[in-house]
Amino acid sequence: MSQPSTPEADVVIVVHNAGELLRPVVNSAVAQAGMDQVWVMDAESTDGSASAIAGSISPGHLRAVPNQGFSAANNRAIEITNSPFVLLLNPDAVLREGALAALLESAARNPRAGIIGPAVLNPDGSAQAYSWGHFPSLVSFLWLRVWRFGKRLRGNKQLSPRIFEHTTPVDWVTGACMLVRRSAIEAAGPMDEQFFIYWEDTEWCHRMHDHGWQVLVEPAAEVVHYRGVSAAPVGFVAQAYRDSLDHYCDLYGLWGLRAATRLLRAVRHVMGRDR
Repeated sequence: MSQPSTPEADVVIVVHNAGELLRPVVNSAVAQAGMDQVWVMDAESTDGSASAIAGSISPGHLRAVPNQGFSAANNRAIEITNSPFVLLLNPDAVLREGALAALLESAARNPRAGIIGPAVLNPDGSAQAYSWGHFPSLVSFLWLRVWRFGKRLRGNKQLSPRIFEHTTPVDWVTGACMLVRRSAIEAAGPMDEQFFIYWEDTEWCHRMHDHGWQVLVEPAAEVVHYRGVSAAPVGFVAQAYRDSLDHYCDLYGLWGLRAATRLLRAVRHVMGRDR
């Protein structure tokens, strides 16, 4: 397997019971970054998925970390790596050929880009919903529901967004795959470890903007995101999502949004749909 000549990026994959998909994810990262640049942070997996790929990466690059959340595990990896860029990659997100090179080329063309996300695709090749977007607000919360309804009426059950033709500035991109400039991390700070899962990527992008950095989508880079590999109780995931959204609203003074989401939760509870 050929290795890249210049290690510009460390690839970080946080793992918690990732299952069989972890191997193709790691293989896609090794093929594009090299064995020495891929780091797997094992957050207390019990299914053997992390140990099974130990031979695919360099010795010492499989690290055990406490299961304290996505942000915490990524931060531990950022602390022990030193390349100019860090590619955060979910254990259910496979890089398509040339994706990392396309992201790095985009970063070179856009020196004020702190975070660059690829085109995130469903397994069927369609654009994946919620892979980028606008910062949340009460208005966007209400508009999102109208948008979802309209998409479903038009037969777009996967709620696929439009596919960009060119490198495009956005408010945020998903943490399923994002290239992050280390100098931007030094300026804006690491991920907020009060987020266990969900919303940490949006908040990080928000902080990048606040510190004068751009957030971009680079459609020349593609990743296939299979979603939901790590097994977790439905109730735990739902509660983590609620806690993270509340924390985000507290950080940015989104009291109207917080009240609206709590009202929606109450309605869903009454209707028996509050899982």
